[in-house]
Amino acid sequence: MADVASVKDLTKSLFSKSTAIQSIPPPPPESHYVDAPVSMLDVELVQELLKTELCTSEKDIKEFNRHVASGTVLHLLAFVCRQEAAEWLLKNGAHVHAKNEEGSTALHVAALRGHTEVIQVLRHYHADVYAENKNGETALDLGQHADDVKDGLLSTRFSSEEVEEEFLQERLPALVEKVLSSTEDQLEHLLCVRAEIRASTSSMTSVPKPLKLLQEQFQQLKEAHQAMDTSKAPSKAVLADILSVLAMTVEDTERDCLTFRLAGSNESVSSFGHPYIRRLCAQIPEEWSASPSGPLVQLVRDISVYCLEHSAEPEACDLLMEIEQVDLLKELVSMEIHDRVCLYLTSCVKYVAEPEDSMLLHTALDVYRKFQQYPQALRLAMVLNEPSVIQEVFLECPDRLVRKQLAFMLGRQQVVPSIDEGACADLEDLTDIISNVHLNTNFLNLARELDIMEPKVPEDIYKTHLEHSRFSSANPVDSSKANLASSFVNGFLNTAFGEDKLLTTEGNKWIYKNKGFGMLSATASLGLILLWDVEGGLTQIDKFLYSHDDHIKSGALLACGIVNSGIRNECDPALALLSDYVLHSSNTMRLGAIIGLGLAYAGSCRDEVIETLFPVMMDEASSLEVMCVTALSCSFIAVGSCHGDLTSTFLQLMLERQVEDMSKTHVRFLALALALLYLGKQEAAEATMAALKAVPEPLSSFAVILLEVCAYAGTGNVLKLQSLLHVCSEYHGSKGEKG
Repeated sequence: MADVASVKDLTKSLFSKSTAIQSIPPPPPESHYVDAPVSMLDVELVQELLKTELCTSEKDIKEFNRHVASGTVLHLLAFVCRQEAAEWLLKNGAHVHAKNEEGSTALHVAALRGHTEVIQVLRHYHADVYAENKNGETALDLGQHADDVKDGLLSTRFSSEEVEEEFLQERLPALVEKVLSSTEDQLEHLLCVRAEIRASTSSMTSVPKPLKLLQEQFQQLKEAHQAMDTSKAPSKAVLADILSVLAMTVEDTERDCLTFRLAGSNESVSSFGHPYIRRLCAQIPEEWSASPSGPLVQLVRDISVYCLEHSAEPEACDLLMEIEQVDLLKELVSMEIHDRVCLYLTSCVKYVAEPEDSMLLHTALDVYRKFQQYPQALRLAMVLNEPSVIQEVFLECPDRLVRKQLAFMLGRQQVVPSIDEGACADLEDLTDIISNVHLNTNFLNLARELDIMEPKVPEDIYKTHLEHSRFSSANPVDSSKANLASSFVNGFLNTAFGEDKLLTTEGNKWIYKNKGFGMLSATASLGLILLWDVEGGLTQIDKFLYSHDDHIKSGALLACGIVNSGIRNECDPALALLSDYVLHSSNTMRLGAIIGLGLAYAGSCRDEVIETLFPVMMDEASSLEVMCVTALSCSFIAVGSCHGDLTSTFLQLMLERQVEDMSKTHVRFLALALALLYLGKQEAAEATMAALKAVPEPLSSFAVILLEVCAYAGTGNVLKLQSLLHVCSEYHGSKGEKG
């Protein structure tokens, strides 16, 4: 214990401006004068000092009571900016890391008061810029209010690298020697060593000089750490911090970097620089798989928070994905960075296997919901294809206009959630939007705004008038083929505009300029022109149903289906009209009705429509073409649903085919129909792939590849891409065939 009288004499000399500080004799080696607490000083002497330094305002007194009253003489000198006196104390053995009741050092006080001269002196004697008080504040945190203070805390202390190296070579070995000798001030020396490492690693462009100098003593320090008992817990924790960062410079086969970090003082993980955090991130997954302890969980949280706050979102996400703790992001992500985090998570989906891809999508969805980004959340819910989640996101949105936007998104994807009456105030409007009732009106309004309502003709695309006569073909194209091509071009050119110059004009005979299935296609293209116009379109198509030509009638049936495509109508005009023709005596008529139903109800998974088509596949009167097209239409309706009954039916039809049927074109529609049932379902298709091995070749191999392609369509799965590219590189011709 320091003698009060001696402390008073010392402080009088230090506080007096007339005294030459360097002439004060050093205290006896065994004395503790230099670390005397402020509470031992003469009250009048302290008050006189504060008055002399003009530190008597209410704010000054409040800061004094909080940061200095429970500290040491060094805290007081830092408070009043007596840098020469502070340097004398430090030179004569004062502890630069001595703390007050709040855990603040003299550097905290100097930073708070903005005394850059004192900061420079303290840093010269190894003061730790990143040391935290009990509130988790560093000197850097307290000095953020002034740029000169921040610069003083972070600036280089030496004029050149040579001066720095000379300083460290002089100081560090002596400090390490005192640490290894277990002196009474061992903790203070350890704090000084740690401060030097932190100061160097804050901007790590190469191996820092302190680590180079300490590298050879790693094993000695490690043995010293093992020899420490529990009575030296603070010193042992600080030494663990030093060993943790020092392990980066040696061959770390035992994960010493992470092991010592967990045994350390648990101060800010960022204090040793970003490369240190990367080393920890590399070692955490292996340790996590062995034993995810409490300290390790906290370390993961600390690293994640640091990365998220310092624009290193990918590193935080990668770490949490490695240890399968992505759910933590929901809690840690802030409003400012949630977009970048979710973008990274969704970008990673294509590179990970199931079920991790779904987990990433669920996490991104929950983050979007947390910050009320409902359009983005709904998009991910539809990617996951989970009706319950889609409904929750839709009903959760409080904004009426945003909910309408969500309704348009659902209508575009033809996803219809089940909404109870009373769940929404504007339920009727939302239902109309989701059902695409006003789709035709909205499209035509947009077309009028853009002034593109004028009907177009195929010649606008062909531009044959620009061809020079010498480049024209010597053999004119067959007129039936040319007319068929023009029918398709005309249909696509004028899709949904409601009028054209070939079919809808009064008295036009364009349909009769085609033959057979060309007439069917020309009539069906009318459905494209009248697309989504359920009320007006069906009236214009109806007259063709009374034609004497089966191809025209079949085309009219197909046009009815096209017009109703994507529109949900309470009257179900497409089902009511087309269901009467699916078992027609003419296979041509059947084709138009069956394909029309498939297009009209594509993606709806309507059981009654599937039940209407199901008997066609079992009817002996159905040709192979009709049977296969019916299967394809059923798969349009139940696309991506993994429909069990349809799957077993399609497999049965494949197995029952004769060997000569296996090479026919229409049989491939069966394989496509089966594949569409598993569109985007990934691993859910594996059992069906195995069942397809029983199907005779060459259909079996074709069906397996097609099923795999559809199951992983749109997923971006890199492993599947590599597998399919490998298939492309193989030669599949017969042995005698030359490729």
